[in-house]
Amino acid sequence: MSRRRGSKISRMTIWEWRVRTFTRVVTVLGVLLASSAAAVAQPAWACGCGAMIADSSVRISEETSIVRYDAAARTEEIVMRLSAESEAKDAAWLFPTPSEATVELGERGWFEELDELTEPRVVTRKVWFPDLGFGSGSDAGSAPAAGGGAVRVLGERDLGPFRVATLDASAPDALTGWLTDNGYRLSPDLEDALGPYVEQGWKYVAVKLRPDSGEALTGELAPLRVSFSSAELVYPMRLSRLADDPQRLHLYVLGDHRVEQTTGPSMRLAFAGRVTPEQVDSPRLRRFLGDGLFMTELTDARIDPEEIDDDYRFTATDDEPYRQVIHRQEVVRFLGMPAGWLIVFAAGALTVALGIALLVRRRTRTT
Repeated sequence: MSRRRGSKISRMTIWEWRVRTFTRVVTVLGVLLASSAAAVAQPAWACGCGAMIADSSVRISEETSIVRYDAAARTEEIVMRLSAESEAKDAAWLFPTPSEATVELGERGWFEELDELTEPRVVTRKVWFPDLGFGSGSDAGSAPAAGGGAVRVLGERDLGPFRVATLDASAPDALTGWLTDNGYRLSPDLEDALGPYVEQGWKYVAVKLRPDSGEALTGELAPLRVSFSSAELVYPMRLSRLADDPQRLHLYVLGDHRVEQTTGPSMRLAFAGRVTPEQVDSPRLRRFLGDGLFMTELTDARIDPEEIDDDYRFTATDDEPYRQVIHRQEVVRFLGMPAGWLIVFAAGALTVALGIALLVRRRTRTT
């Protein structure tokens, strides 16, 4: 009787242990799933130039801008194109400018034309004896391094799929409050980042997709052309410090002279040279170039947001032209084989054949 009772108690103990273990596993899994969901719910902030795009699914894959500065008139124009990866329809961004700006749609074709003008020069070298794979080398040349305030709506209009507002604000909290009230979803850290701009009296261009546009924030977005007065050549980048991911920036800077950076992480020089209206097809781009301008192309494939502590500023320098050179090898072939090695092989085979013939001849004479 006691043996039966002991086995029964043992079986109950094992059963209870299994139930408790299962309950603990389920609890741990629940905590992990809840933590993962909370992490996913946290919004990511993708930035482009001064742009702050607020959506956990938005990723800015590239930012390309054409920047023209007229030192005599002290005016600057930026034609900005963002490439995004998202299906979001409610994202927005903010673009600070030193003075009140005018905004219009740009042309996509401008970027393609300038890209063709600045293509690297390819130098092809005929190679008779290609590397057999025992060495290493590079086929491209390296480039040189290079509190209660008010908001005034200065203007608001629809441009293509965008709704664009130009704003003036006397306090960061007033600006962020207006943006929130008007459906602009922006970073919660934006208020502190706007402080220096407000102190310097900068203005702002706020852009969002029109609710009735039916478009998503994906692919190459329609370029925006922003014009304003400025005492210096500056490219707003300070807000990009709030980004979660590294930034990718590509600039075509047009002016009277070649330029170099004075602030910000150094960008790589890709091209420097004079461009004229006769080199492009777009009528509007021809007018944009005037009588011809010096163009400096700068790129940076990976900008660490933590390294951004100011806007990018530029100054004129000497007009030394530069074009990236890519070195390529072209193997001379005969019958599908590298001609050099084929000649060596043929010469070697011929030498062996002659040696054998001489040896046979000597043996024949001795016999």
